[in-house]
Amino acid sequence: MWSVGLVRRALPAVAVSGLALLVLVLGVLADVLIAVAIAGLVLPAATARLHTVLASAAPSLRQVLRRDADVVLAIGELVVLVAVVRSDLLGSAAETVVVAGVIAAAMLRPTWAVLTAADARLRRPRASLRHLPGPGGSLPAPSPALGLLGTFFVTGASALMPLALLVAATTGVTMLLVPAALSAALVLLAVVAAALASVVALARRPRGAALVRAVHEAVLAHGPTLVLYSNGGAHDLHWITPWLPVLEDLQGRGRPALIMLRKSEAVDLVPATTVPLVCLPEGGDVLPFTLPDARVALFVANGAENVRLLRNPVLRSAFIGHGDSDKASSANPTVTMYDEVWVAGEAGRRRYLEAGVRLRPEQVRVVGRPQLSRVDPASTRPPGAPFSVLYAPTWEGVGDDPHESSLALSGRQVVRALLDAEVRVVFRPHPATGRGRPAHAGARRGVGALLAAAGPQHATVGAGGRDLYACFNDADALVADVSGVVSDFLAADKPYLVVNGAGSDELEFHKRNPSTAGAYLVGPGASGLTAALADLRSGDSMAERRRAVRRDLVGPPAQDPVGVFADALDALAATAAPPGQDVRVAS
Repeated sequence: MWSVGLVRRALPAVAVSGLALLVLVLGVLADVLIAVAIAGLVLPAATARLHTVLASAAPSLRQVLRRDADVVLAIGELVVLVAVVRSDLLGSAAETVVVAGVIAAAMLRPTWAVLTAADARLRRPRASLRHLPGPGGSLPAPSPALGLLGTFFVTGASALMPLALLVAATTGVTMLLVPAALSAALVLLAVVAAALASVVALARRPRGAALVRAVHEAVLAHGPTLVLYSNGGAHDLHWITPWLPVLEDLQGRGRPALIMLRKSEAVDLVPATTVPLVCLPEGGDVLPFTLPDARVALFVANGAENVRLLRNPVLRSAFIGHGDSDKASSANPTVTMYDEVWVAGEAGRRRYLEAGVRLRPEQVRVVGRPQLSRVDPASTRPPGAPFSVLYAPTWEGVGDDPHESSLALSGRQVVRALLDAEVRVVFRPHPATGRGRPAHAGARRGVGALLAAAGPQHATVGAGGRDLYACFNDADALVADVSGVVSDFLAADKPYLVVNGAGSDELEFHKRNPSTAGAYLVGPGASGLTAALADLRSGDSMAERRRAVRRDLVGPPAQDPVGVFADALDALAATAAPPGQDVRVAS
């Protein structure tokens, strides 16, 4: 999201906004009304420009950006109001009216935001379908009255007061009643426009129950035998994208699949696939959405909403996750709600059984990592090709461990050490980076800027860029944190380095994180990275240990990894009710 080009586009608006706020404050202190008026006019324009630039790059953050813009504009309005009250341009009665006008203008923005959210809710269909004949298509476009023009419309209300102040200060004509009247008119107009837009949106929305039935009929005609379920939103697509090629392969083997999503905003962001996809945003629609031919449901993440499908008495359930790692989340006690937990190798089995999560040994099934068929084994680098290192730090998580991700504490040092070693660097941060801690979002931008300045041979892979396995195939070595990235990279039989950010004792670190037993360790501040690079580029002393870890963590190389997974599906499906004994649940 935060590319160098975006920063360059946003920087002028940021600078102008900051300068306008400074001039506003100084103008009030020095009692220079013309300066206050001009700065008060500039601030809304600069804020609107900044909002437009950032929202175009990150549409999913539009509401957050609007909230931040509202705060800036409210501060500007308050400063202008102070300047008006300190001046002798108005009497007390007029000042009261002006204050009321400012309050009205301030109320316009949250009112608009609420009505925009209501419009979006009305436009959201009760069911969406992709890749099957039947009702589908994208969401209706927002009403123009509530789109980008609406943002400028609301922002413009903040310019009314400084405009009137400018006229009064330069001509002596008291026009400060104008913004009060116009603000009140704007509020009324906003309410009317939003109400009309919502009525239009509601009229365009297909009737809920009829749409769900039509989607259900299309899915029944497809006859899926397995369902992959995700409650993730737009930021959680990495939960399902690694499984798309596996599902496509399974369909080619006579096992029709269905992806079931619960968040509408994620539907149109799923990468191109031949696997049918249905979205049911309302929880009450999930259980009645019966699938007579399906016998297995696969879950890629834990969450309370999973119970919506788990309540289906016909389906057998398996938790497959979205990565196999030594993190505590890879042995979460909530997995006891599933019939089985599927892991890549024996290390995963031990992780669950030793964590005391009350799983019976037969509930933990080793199925390998079928995605790893897309990972190319190590091969000789073409002559003249630069030695390439992938730096793929994990996200910061939701816990209190500051060392879970190396990005904020050691990211810049890691990249500088790699650049000093004269290797090509590819930086691929976790898609969720920055959601837990703003410092990690800043560190991501800092590392990206560092690589951009180092030359075009280096690269930052953001959301929507090359997928993880393509990055694996392009790399000669990996630097990462304890995460599922490490487990999957082992399939390439290439050297990997893991950041031990807390500087823990090496033996204890390996014991706590078995996936690192074949890794070179990098200490705090990237200590030891240079020496590790020198070793792996010359003798690669960790090669044998790395292969042993690979067998334990993701199993030995299989000629047909998807076939192993398909066999597991068949075995679990065999324990479900036979076809024809579907249990119908009333709507």
